[in-house]
Amino acid sequence: MAYSFVCADTGADCPGSFKSEGKEELFAHLGVHAEHAHPEMVGNAEMAAAIPALIKQV
Repeated sequence: MAYSFVCADTGADCPGSFKSEGKEELFAHLGVHAEHAHPEMVGNAEMAAAIPALIKQV
């Protein structure tokens, strides 16, 4: 089963869109993306808690 995440769904002005076959792989991609594109969000517990609800099964 595939999973997807669209960065703009967080309210960020970002074109990032990610899709992978597993949640672990998706979270790895999101971590790298956050470090490079959104360093101000790294370590933000509120945002980290919101991310799983924004992941969609596709």
